[in-house]
Amino acid sequence: MDTIGVDIGSSNVKAVLSGPDGVSRAVATRALVWERAGEVAEQDAVALWAAVVDALGELAATLGPGGLGEVAAIGLCGQYSSIVAVDEALEPLAPMRLYLDTRGTAHCYEIMEREPDAFVTWLEHHPIPPVGGGLALGHLLALQIDEPELHARTRAYLEPVDYVAARLTGKVAGSQVSMFASQLIDNRSLGQLAYDAELVRMSGVDPAKLPPLVAPDAKVGTVRADLCAQTGLPATAVVVAGMTDSHAAALATGADQPGRVGIAVGTTAVVLAAARAIGVDLDHEVLAMPGIRPESYLVWAENGLAGRAVEHVLDRFVHASDPLGVYAVADPFVGFEDALAESVPGAKGLRFLPWLSGSLAPAADPTVRGGFVGMSLDTERVDLVRAAAEGVAHNLRWLLEPVDAFTGTSGTEVVLTGGAARSPGWSQILADVLQRSVRTIAEPGHAGARAASAWARAAVGGALADAGDGPGPGSSWGPRYEPDPEVAGVYDAGQAAFTAVFEALRPLGLGTP
Repeated sequence: MDTIGVDIGSSNVKAVLSGPDGVSRAVATRALVWERAGEVAEQDAVALWAAVVDALGELAATLGPGGLGEVAAIGLCGQYSSIVAVDEALEPLAPMRLYLDTRGTAHCYEIMEREPDAFVTWLEHHPIPPVGGGLALGHLLALQIDEPELHARTRAYLEPVDYVAARLTGKVAGSQVSMFASQLIDNRSLGQLAYDAELVRMSGVDPAKLPPLVAPDAKVGTVRADLCAQTGLPATAVVVAGMTDSHAAALATGADQPGRVGIAVGTTAVVLAAARAIGVDLDHEVLAMPGIRPESYLVWAENGLAGRAVEHVLDRFVHASDPLGVYAVADPFVGFEDALAESVPGAKGLRFLPWLSGSLAPAADPTVRGGFVGMSLDTERVDLVRAAAEGVAHNLRWLLEPVDAFTGTSGTEVVLTGGAARSPGWSQILADVLQRSVRTIAEPGHAGARAASAWARAAVGGALADAGDGPGPGSSWGPRYEPDPEVAGVYDAGQAAFTAVFEALRPLGLGTP
């Protein structure tokens, strides 16, 4: 049987069709755009859905007539802590509020003002306290309180994977996994199929607008007849409940099982590992969230912007188009590998601070800002590029120590996925800065979609193998990178400088929280 995995990111939609042997038969990618201005960060949910349908159409066109006729199931993964309000016809009523949108933060703090036990209750039950900052709970409250007319017309508030599942099937559903950022589920036990009445009461969220919960491997429904006619999918194809892109990355790297540390470097950077129980390290923003496997929790720690920060440097400074000249290129990563090779380890003392929208783990601060420090008369454009890649790596090294402490293990090897794993130069930088072996996933750009496809296969009766000596389901090994001992001293000094600059900049409060 064939299965499809769809990865719904903030920058693109990726779809993979896997054959009965799990090998990819066709892939499709569609670009997405999003807008940010101050506390507002939004994406066109209509365009997102159109991109999904278009990607499915490309899969069908690649294979020719009847190409999707053997598809048994569709799995979904994607960005999360993003909310779209839909009406009775499941059409968006407003743009999707992304994880960078902070408009509901004040409403979250109001919970703790009126409910003295709120902070401790959320820690025990969830375990993130209601502090806003882009979490979905803030979006729910802002839409309900600040836009009452929209709220009245809303059938449900949905995360991206649940929105796409609803548009595919006509049925509304969420899960303990997809609705984690709503902060309304008691995660002390897995398999929850209802919201926590106490958390819902304290929050003031209207429960009638929340999607009903199903199991993470539940079959939400079959594909709508009109979409079958449009795409060539069979009427028997089922859509499986969606997972977050963090869960997909953990599945792809094998990090959802003990003894493995996974790192996903895409728009943001996330460190992933397995845990036995719910927990949180508030000092370093490390937590254990529900996993998708039975009795499995997933350690999750997000650095914040990573690949997006590097892309910003390339797009706005290296390949800029402005009154000073026109240097724009279609792909900002053109010349990236050559630039990394041309600049020396340590980038001649130049440090890049990737906190372009505030820092997250291991030291959360929405007001801190990034930039370059250590620039000298020797600095060249290639040094800007290498310093940007090194800055993301230093931020990850800073985070790995509290993750190791949280899990009680210290792995000498990490498994890398996401856009950075496509770059030999950046992968080597990560190995050198982290001072750990880095194993990459082959074709990492579609690893999430392949993991979702493998998960869908398991949901309809296929096997979901443990990682063992290989990567996770749907993945195969790419190149391996060993740390160069000759540059260890350079990066030890760079790490000390990196954290020292953070502490020096933090009191300045350069950004708007």
